[in-house]
Amino acid sequence: MHRDFGFDMSSTTEQLRPELDRLLTDFRVDEDDNNDELYPSSRFGFLKDAPAWLISTLLHVGILLALGLVSLTDPVRMVNVLSATATGEEGPEIEEFSIEQIDPGEMEVVEDTSEPVEMTESFDMAEPIPLDVPLDIAAVPLDVSDFASEMAPTAATLQTLASVQTSAMDSRSDKMKKKLLREYGGNSASEAAVTNALKWISLHQMRDGRWTFAHNLVCNNRCGNGCEEKRSTAFNGATAMALLPFLGAGQTHKSGDFQSVVRRGLKYLIRSGRPGVKSGLPVLDLSERDGNMYSHGLATIALSEAYAMTEDPTLAAPTQAAINYIVAAQCRDGGWRYAFQDARGGDTSVVGWQIMALKSGYMGHLTVPPQTIMGSMRFLDKVQSNGGAWYGYARPETELRPATTAVGLLCRMYTGWDINNRALQKGVEGLAETGVLKNDIYYNYYAAQVLRQTGGPEWEKFNTELRDWLVDTQAKEGGAKGSWFFRSKHVSGAGRLCITSFATMILEVYYRHMPLYAEQTEEDEFPL
Repeated sequence: MHRDFGFDMSSTTEQLRPELDRLLTDFRVDEDDNNDELYPSSRFGFLKDAPAWLISTLLHVGILLALGLVSLTDPVRMVNVLSATATGEEGPEIEEFSIEQIDPGEMEVVEDTSEPVEMTESFDMAEPIPLDVPLDIAAVPLDVSDFASEMAPTAATLQTLASVQTSAMDSRSDKMKKKLLREYGGNSASEAAVTNALKWISLHQMRDGRWTFAHNLVCNNRCGNGCEEKRSTAFNGATAMALLPFLGAGQTHKSGDFQSVVRRGLKYLIRSGRPGVKSGLPVLDLSERDGNMYSHGLATIALSEAYAMTEDPTLAAPTQAAINYIVAAQCRDGGWRYAFQDARGGDTSVVGWQIMALKSGYMGHLTVPPQTIMGSMRFLDKVQSNGGAWYGYARPETELRPATTAVGLLCRMYTGWDINNRALQKGVEGLAETGVLKNDIYYNYYAAQVLRQTGGPEWEKFNTELRDWLVDTQAKEGGAKGSWFFRSKHVSGAGRLCITSFATMILEVYYRHMPLYAEQTEEDEFPL
């Protein structure tokens, strides 16, 4: 079924296809890990040395021209997302599986034969395309040089060049990290834990740059606690989860102690994506089994953060294409679920990752359509209760549901709620009263972000307990040194790599993002 986003692009797809077909041959992946370019092209090699503002300008011009062509062919049609009704479906409980002992040397041919299983607020990731037939990233980038002579009106853009911020990720620089650690409750012990975690994660990267939640197959079971068998081939999701702690610590493919690790991970994500065209725009589909959107959202966050931190022009086109896929995949109620344009409507857990991906892309000055953000806000309206202080999974709840409430509140922050918003304050009070849940790392990850942004004694109490608990429970010896593992709700069966990634990002919460509610912030909400 065709999805209407407020304008109909389908009629122009065939018009754009000859140009897209020409563009799909312009780029290639450079397999040399010692080369800083992720996929340089002899034709477009000048982009490597071009200033960031020029790359951003050209990219916006191309996207805006495509959107301008679309708008000339069909009148605007608005989608009534407010009439959508909640399904109330929240997915079955996760079954327990035992993972087979597989020869690590045969990881390339592991197959996932289990049936797709829906999960409430958890990672239902799956098998990517066969890696013996890798897709060339040449199929993704959009050449905007041909459009440079035709500028769209500035008012048509999501953000004008005049409002572009160049330091949205400055919080991760060495100088700013020290300042924010001191101001928001980090310490030398938490930073040492982050460093040890990054070392552990790097040791479990596979030769081609990917990670797997079945990390124990990479290290010959030196640390144990692998994932359920059905998750072992969720390579895009695992690779994104492994990359995010490096990026959060300021490590990129251009700088830091883990440049090669990050570079190979980014290359893997880009190569494993499926390029195509949706609604007339180039897309890169990073979802796994049956179009699952968890993996895509996570991978898009990783690409977007890497681009925002480095302004590497070779990342611009595939990252924008991944964002375009999120835009195209939005459900009629404004949310996202497991499948592309899932007919059941969105769920708060999947929505959270997509909004974070769009936010990261926006911070990198990429194009995020305002109507997509407005749709997500209407979805949040649909699942809220208690005046907007609580959030359910796919429908309103009659009592506080901690994990989805934390996700919903963080999304509200990023889409414009002020710190003085009464619903936000009531929601924060509920999270503070709930406190740290040592059996729910997923909730802790989102609650830490919400409470850190609002600050005050609630954050100080929550942070002290969570920080010290994570530092104390990190493995201190053997093959597991630097990692975490404990049973946790919502990520059941995901294994040690997933738990370690969440724990590390929690300990980076002091500086992962600039304060939203400081007097002068570099992270404004989406302009609508």
